[in-house]
Amino acid sequence: MATHYFGTMLISVQGLQLLIVDLKNLKTVERVHKELSVGDNLYRHEPIQFELVNQMTTALRGFLQILNDYQIQDYQLWGSEALSRAINADFIADQIFLKTGIKLNWLSISEETYYRNQAVLVDLRQKKIPTGQNLTYLVGINSGNTTITEFNNLSFLYSNNYSLGPVRIAEDLQSLRQSSPSSVEVLSDYIDSKLSDYQRLLPQEAIEGPSELILLSSMPLNQLTVDAEHHHTVTADQFETIFDKVLDASDQFLIEQYGVKEAEISLLLPEILLVRKLMHLTQAKSLHFSHNTVLDGLAINEAVRMGYSKYDFSEQTINAANSMANHYLVEPIHGKLVTKFALHLFDQLKPIHQLTSRDRLLLQVASILHDVGAFVDPHEHYLHSDYIIRHTSIIGLSVHERQIIAAIARYHSATTPSEDLSHFQQLDTNERLLVAKLAAILRLADALDDDRQQKIKRISVSIKSPELVITVYSNENLSFENWEFAYKSQFFEETFGLKPRLKQRSVSSK
Repeated sequence: MATHYFGTMLISVQGLQLLIVDLKNLKTVERVHKELSVGDNLYRHEPIQFELVNQMTTALRGFLQILNDYQIQDYQLWGSEALSRAINADFIADQIFLKTGIKLNWLSISEETYYRNQAVLVDLRQKKIPTGQNLTYLVGINSGNTTITEFNNLSFLYSNNYSLGPVRIAEDLQSLRQSSPSSVEVLSDYIDSKLSDYQRLLPQEAIEGPSELILLSSMPLNQLTVDAEHHHTVTADQFETIFDKVLDASDQFLIEQYGVKEAEISLLLPEILLVRKLMHLTQAKSLHFSHNTVLDGLAINEAVRMGYSKYDFSEQTINAANSMANHYLVEPIHGKLVTKFALHLFDQLKPIHQLTSRDRLLLQVASILHDVGAFVDPHEHYLHSDYIIRHTSIIGLSVHERQIIAAIARYHSATTPSEDLSHFQQLDTNERLLVAKLAAILRLADALDDDRQQKIKRISVSIKSPELVITVYSNENLSFENWEFAYKSQFFEETFGLKPRLKQRSVSSK
């Protein structure tokens, strides 16, 4: 048995996919796709038909047989964000578990984007995609959503999601197109209306200028053939030529000349109009077609988790959190200092808390965002921070991880979980302990700069049970900091069983 083989499966609006990879070298061993369209039910806000659910479970049993043939016991099953919005999503997950024994894990839009980005970034770093511009946009299009992510020299800048995809467009405009003399004009106006706020909502990190666009799509445009061949790259001018030909082409011409499947004919026009608009907005000089999927990114993520790969994509999540903090006018110097102190405390306390590197990332994001609620109202800002974090997508984080980060931010200031049981009981025991530990660390870090004057330049930490001695380096009067620290350290003592104590030394001391 190849213990380094890994299987990952995805159920989406278009169907089911299975990917088996060798985690040692990320080589694809097997890739299987079972088409199964549930978009008609989904975008009409109808339950997914029972027969379709039966077909899902039948396909999954087939996937399990393939995994068994390879003697693979390490595998996962994921469901797309779009499918999770089905009226009977919980029923679907339950039926899958009852009939196959597999637990279905739902992905958020931000996670789907994150994993697709991972796969493309690996290709970019290995020069598999010949880009010539510094600015690169990754555009992920599925049936009902479009995500735009900007990178500058492979460094993440921002990511935005729009409820806009070929199937959703076709469903929304079905009746209108029947009564309109010009389908193209109606579609163009509809897409323009959905993207009208694109420029206005760009974060300050965004950069304008000539770029290249990489399309990650399960829709017909990514399968398009020109002269019976798949073209991985087309220039902007070549794309315009294809656009002009497709615009007035008959269904038969599209099938024969461009390889479009008959079932996807109605989706080609919405998608090509959408991509054309995005190329204009991003000033793209060329368009690259990538066949990387969410599953490729999930496999890479597993290889990293298992220690087979050293890739680190957490920069996307951290930069997204910083962009969010800037949007809500968080005081930058205070935010950076608190984050620095919190991570130093986390690292020095590792023998005590026994938490993971993923938990460290959650603390880092919570430290960056703990004051975003002050944008709404400084009074009880931690409650507003909780709400904002819960309801804002952050690339690379699941909905559940956002809830944990929101809880950490909620308890960084005045209240503690023990005083707020109705809210805290939503988490299971292990998650309560995680939130308590990280919130206690963040409270100490925040107390060291509570007056926003940055009196303390750096800290060192030593554990001398039953005390945690935090040596702070400052040449200023720290009477206020000592008073605030004494108050906020009580929760830390309750959580860790160590009594924090401040010890001051001059900045010149070593």
